[in-house]
Amino acid sequence: MKTPRLHVLLGAGGVGKTTLAAGYAIALAKSGRRVGLLGIDPSRRLQSALGLELPELEVLVPGVGELHAALLRPEDSMRRWAADACPDPDLRARLLANKFFLALADRLAAATDLLAAARIAEWAERDPTLTDLVIDTAPGLNAIEFLRKPQSLAAFLEGGLVKWLRWLARSGTKNGLFKGAARKVIGGLDRLGGTPMLLELAEFLSLVEELLAHMLDRVTKAQAWISSPSTEILLVAAVRDDAAHTAGELAKALGELKLSARATVVNRALPQELGPELEHLDDASLAPDALPFVRYARGYSRMQQRVISEITPLARTVAVIPAWRGLDEDTRLDALSALGERLLDQLN
Repeated sequence: MKTPRLHVLLGAGGVGKTTLAAGYAIALAKSGRRVGLLGIDPSRRLQSALGLELPELEVLVPGVGELHAALLRPEDSMRRWAADACPDPDLRARLLANKFFLALADRLAAATDLLAAARIAEWAERDPTLTDLVIDTAPGLNAIEFLRKPQSLAAFLEGGLVKWLRWLARSGTKNGLFKGAARKVIGGLDRLGGTPMLLELAEFLSLVEELLAHMLDRVTKAQAWISSPSTEILLVAAVRDDAAHTAGELAKALGELKLSARATVVNRALPQELGPELEHLDDASLAPDALPFVRYARGYSRMQQRVISEITPLARTVAVIPAWRGLDEDTRLDALSALGERLLDQLN
C-alpha cells in the first residue's frame, strides 16, 4: 500500500496558518485527490476556518471533492482506542475508571502532542485510499513537539519501567486481576515507595497492553512518515517584525530533528509589483486623506520585501500569498479553494 503524502504547516500564531491549511487541503481535494485535514491545534481554529463543527473522527467536507476533516481530541481518541483494545465490557469499564487512564486521557496538557502522531498513523490505517494528509499544527515552537514527541513517546513506551510493569502484569494477572506472588511484589513496592498509585499503574498497564502495543506501532510508523522525503513541511510567516526570527527558530528546530522545510510561505502579502509604484508616488501630489494610507502601504511593502529577503535562505522555495477576500463570508469554501490553488501553483 502506498503511503499518503504528509503536509505539515508550521508558523507563529496569527499568521493565517490554519486558513492556508484548509485552503491547501481543499485545493488538493478539488484536483481529484482523496485528502484528510487534521487540526491538532488545541484552540481548534480549523472549525472557524471551514465554518463546520468538526468531530474527532473525520467527516466529509461538503462540496469540495474527497476532503475529510477532523480535530484531534485526545480524550476522545484515548477512549475510542481503549474500547477497541478492551472489547470486554467489564475490563473496559475498569480501564475507563482507572486514575492513570483518566489522567492520560483528560488531564495531561501534552496529550495533544503525544497522541497526534498516533492519530495520523491511525488515519492512514483507516483509509487505505487516502492520498494526502494535511496537518494544521499549534502556533510557534509548540508545533515542533508534534514532530519531536513520536521519539519521546516511543522511548517512554519502550523504557525499562514500562517494560517491567507490563511484563509483571502479563505474567501475574488473569483477566486483568493480579494473582499470588505478582500481587505481593506489587503490593510490597507500593508500601515501600509510599505511593498507593503503583498498584493502579500496574493494573492500568495490564489493561492497556494491546492499546500500548498499537500506539507504539503507530508512533513508529509516524516517525518514518514524518522523516520521509515525500513529507512536505511549510513554514508560514506574515508581514511583521518578528516574522524572520520566528521562522528561523522553527527552521533551526527542524534541523535539530534532521528535518527541513520544503518552502517558506509569506502570507497576507501585497502584490509585489505594487512596491515600486508606491515608492514612485509623489506625496505632495496626493490628497490629504490618501497620504496616511499610501505611507502605511509603502511601509508594509518595505517590511514585506525585508521579510522575503530574510526567510529566503530557510527553504528552497518561497511562496508569496496575497491577502484574500471572502474568507468570512458564506462562500468561504470557494474563497479557501482559490487561496489554496494559489499556494499549490506556487509550490509546483
